[in-house]
Amino acid sequence: MKDLEKQVDELLSRGVENIYPDKESLKKVLLSGKKIKLYCGFDPNAPTLHIGHGVAIRRLAKFQELGHHVIFLFGDFTGQIGDPDKLSVRQQITHQQVLENLKGWKKQIINLINIEKIEFKFNSKWLGKLTFTDIINIAQNFTVQQMMSRDMFQERLKIDRPIYLHEFFYPLMQAYDSVQMDVDLELGGNDQTFNMLAGRTLMKAMKGKEKFVFTTKLLEDPTGKKMGKSEGNMITLGDEPKDMYGKVMSWSDEMIAPALEILTDMPMAEIAEIIKEIKEGANPKKFKMLLAYKVVEIYRGLNEAISAEENFKQVFEQGLNPDNIAEFKIKEKNIVDILVATKLATSKNEARRLIKEGGVRVDQKVIEDENFEISLIDADGVVIQKGKRFFAKIIK
Repeated sequence: MKDLEKQVDELLSRGVENIYPDKESLKKVLLSGKKIKLYCGFDPNAPTLHIGHGVAIRRLAKFQELGHHVIFLFGDFTGQIGDPDKLSVRQQITHQQVLENLKGWKKQIINLINIEKIEFKFNSKWLGKLTFTDIINIAQNFTVQQMMSRDMFQERLKIDRPIYLHEFFYPLMQAYDSVQMDVDLELGGNDQTFNMLAGRTLMKAMKGKEKFVFTTKLLEDPTGKKMGKSEGNMITLGDEPKDMYGKVMSWSDEMIAPALEILTDMPMAEIAEIIKEIKEGANPKKFKMLLAYKVVEIYRGLNEAISAEENFKQVFEQGLNPDNIAEFKIKEKNIVDILVATKLATSKNEARRLIKEGGVRVDQKVIEDENFEISLIDADGVVIQKGKRFFAKIIK
């Protein structure tokens, strides 16, 4: 019993932002021997999950280890619309695009959770069948004032950006997911609090049932920005191990302690000791390298973590060794196309942004023109560099 209580205490405190209605009520249920049904939803609006998703998935795994019923919900219906953004309405995508995006997801999470013991569901199975009458019956449980209180809508009002009516439907759809699956708990990042609490409201109204809401802390930089594609610091679960390692090393020193808490299983006492050492003047670099190593180990395994660390030491501590740079034989000559083909950029838009910001070099020369073309005169090839840590070599 003591071991179980220790596990539950760790689960309900480490990296946790909030628990609704309260932590003690959930702890009582988890210690009672009752097996609960819980879920986390993931909208397939990109072909790769990212480390923020990984945090939630690893938390689901903790519940799974305690014997609880875990549902991994593919938001193939909600993903077509997208959760409202602070600045503008999201671009809608087709159901076919959504299905294409999630093709590799199971493979990406195989190191994080036992997929044989997960129940996978698609919310199009019920959301796609709702009638207008059904939607009215759901909507009558919420007010416009409730919707307008959401921080992202308040932000848009401040800068006079439009708020579209269909954006109010997203939290209603997510709320109905809980009702349809009849869950006891929903888990997600604290940026999903509004939507998850909407589910709690709807569960009470339609089923007369309590639903726990479990929100995790988000990994943020010192300015309060969460890790994300738009910030250029997002680690995707499809990243190469050396890229994962390098991205962690690019994070600010202030992120070391919260990242160790949120992303790893390192004992909190050891993390406290690291914080103490940094405050006393220890070089943060060795602790950041420890963090980078642990992140790669969690997502890709021990051997890949060792290899990624050795690569970092060789390239960035001992100087660039061209023999270690991935080589590409490609037909494209335009720098934008080359950045995408070598995976230094995930899209042409990102490639153009990198060039505009001065983040691209060709043989050490900064490239400022997106129409620049590579000429392979040198038999040894041409080295393309993105930022400080990412390289590719174009050869004949």
